[in-house]
Amino acid sequence: MAKKLIFIAVMLVILASLGITLAVLNRPDSKAAPAAFQDEREYIIDLGGASAGEGGAASVTIKNSAGEYTVVPGDTASILGYEDFSVDTYYLRRIIDVSGRLVSQGLVTDEETDLAPFGLAPPRAEVRIKPVQGSEVILYIGNLSPDGYNVYAKKEGSPSIYLASSGDTGNYLKGALDFIDPEISPAPADDGSGTLVFDRITLGGAVRQGEEVSIFDSDSAGAANSPVKTSIRISGPIEARLNMDRGYPVIQTIFGIRASRVAARINGSGDLAKFGLDKPWSTASVSGVLGQGLGGFGLRASKPDAAGKVYIQREGTDLVYEADASPLSWLETSWFDLMDRLIIFPFIDTVSSVEVRTPARTVSFSLSGDGDELKVKALGLDIDTANFRTYYQTLMLAMYDEVSSEKPAPGAKPVMEISYHYRDGKAADTVSFYSTDSRRVLTSFNGGRAFYTFAVYVDRVLADLDQILAGKKVLTYI
Repeated sequence: MAKKLIFIAVMLVILASLGITLAVLNRPDSKAAPAAFQDEREYIIDLGGASAGEGGAASVTIKNSAGEYTVVPGDTASILGYEDFSVDTYYLRRIIDVSGRLVSQGLVTDEETDLAPFGLAPPRAEVRIKPVQGSEVILYIGNLSPDGYNVYAKKEGSPSIYLASSGDTGNYLKGALDFIDPEISPAPADDGSGTLVFDRITLGGAVRQGEEVSIFDSDSAGAANSPVKTSIRISGPIEARLNMDRGYPVIQTIFGIRASRVAARINGSGDLAKFGLDKPWSTASVSGVLGQGLGGFGLRASKPDAAGKVYIQREGTDLVYEADASPLSWLETSWFDLMDRLIIFPFIDTVSSVEVRTPARTVSFSLSGDGDELKVKALGLDIDTANFRTYYQTLMLAMYDEVSSEKPAPGAKPVMEISYHYRDGKAADTVSFYSTDSRRVLTSFNGGRAFYTFAVYVDRVLADLDQILAGKKVLTYI
């Protein structure tokens, strides 16, 4: 038995060696020319090449429900009359290539028949293909076939109806505007830390009822004197710091807007009116956009419709875009939404004295030294510095809570005022609070526009004032 197994193993080795030898002997000569590729496909259109210069299409004119336009080859392929626009050259190049050689996915019929059931009378698209060499070819594109993957196609002058891949022919059903880059506004430029770089953004339009607001970089645009230097401020009915938590995300939505589609190419104010853009609902103007190769840009927007869609035109272009309004919070934000509600925020080390005044009394806190050496006095008393710092935080938490059309009565006296005097000699700043018939007070900064503030804030400041003077510990307001 052992000898038999040895014999079988030896035979297997011999056969394996023989197989290897035969394989080597029968291997094609690597230097021999490969067999020519046999293209077994049938073509509905074959112009002898896929690109100009090798046969193929010299131009393709498409007519469908979206209009008529002509695609021409070149380094990238383009649409006649749209050379100044950024277009999707990949799909335009594909139109040229497919129009040079359109593969048949099967013959439906080669007999004369009613074309209407196939969507060919009239056709969904008429494609006039001008070859580099030869006569013009006209192709008709019909309905999607029951298989869901192909469409019916027919050449003019031939009774034959073919199936053509919807992937090959889908671009014939698009309009010229479908190939235009949907970018409305440029992506944000930043300084490397994620901070937007711009000089000024101005928001206007009918939605703001004449209360236009500007957001500007105080370092480059020259903000008004302020005890606190912040990079971004707003001006409009009032000047204030930009609320970075609430306002900064809003202005970010002005940048990098992309359309869901290019809705139209317009010609004059009449066309603008069709889209609600002759008297825009909202506008945005941006200047000093670094890193974009342009000084700025402007946007005009219509009022969003019931479906949440908005039309936007970038000024200087004749295109109207359609976009989703929901992420574009800049469309209707107001200056009050953008501004920091804190009225004033002077650092304690910049202040020489703080006065709290009521009709009944005035208490002045004098400050000297800074940091750990800060000393505070009031009414001839030494005030505990740590306790005063807590009270000072409450003073700085004076804020606007709501826009008011109400004004203090003529000759009205404030129920409380807080005045800050500065060590550098700058003019004092004063926050004044006036009583109303509700549990709110009217609050004004340096005699400017008054806003509503909750009266509980005034109550707290005055109650803590008594605590401070009595040497009792106070807590922060918030």
